[in-house]
Amino acid sequence: MAKKGSILICDDEEIMRDVLETILSSAGYKVDLAKTGEEAIDAYSQTSFDLVLIDVSMPGIGGLTALEKLIEMDPEAAILMVTAYATFDTAISAWEKGAAGVIRKPFQNEQILAFAARAIKGRKKEEERRNLRQAMAKSVKRDGFIGRSDVMEDIFRLVERVAPARSTVLISGESGTGKELVAKAIHEASPRVDNPFVVVNCSNIPSELLESEL
Repeated sequence: MAKKGSILICDDEEIMRDVLETILSSAGYKVDLAKTGEEAIDAYSQTSFDLVLIDVSMPGIGGLTALEKLIEMDPEAAILMVTAYATFDTAISAWEKGAAGVIRKPFQNEQILAFAARAIKGRKKEEERRNLRQAMAKSVKRDGFIGRSDVMEDIFRLVERVAPARSTVLISGESGTGKELVAKAIHEASPRVDNPFVVVNCSNIPSELLESEL
């Protein structure tokens, strides 16, 4: 069975690490463990996890310090702080440092699973957006077509919306306005990116043969 995502658990208490590992691995996640903030930072420097769960109170590098260092390494990291002593100030500090959320011990299994699902979905969506923009930038550079206007930003957002769809997409516009460029960007941002991108010049096909050719 394919894993739903990768999660790093950092807690100095072995029992808590085991509990979280059982909850998340049973739900289909690939789980790695760290006993200290230092171990978590080292692990993340070698592997980019979809989600990190960090205990706030740990010896050595505390959870909030580890959070800061992980965010420095990866500003888009999804990090959930776990604590038995959650206060308003702790939560605010964690959010200001870049945490995606704070959860208090003891917690319900469903809370952890719901957050993991939301965080990983959000991270993957952000990765898709980043990959799309990189694909668009690559295509734009390759084709010598430059544009960062509000209209182009609208096109980028529209491509993001339609790329995952299985429906047929009609791109209309005057000759030379970049329809094929947009089509390539949609293809490169879609789940079909590993399949061929085939360009057909419909104007060269007799109208009576067009339907069968397509």
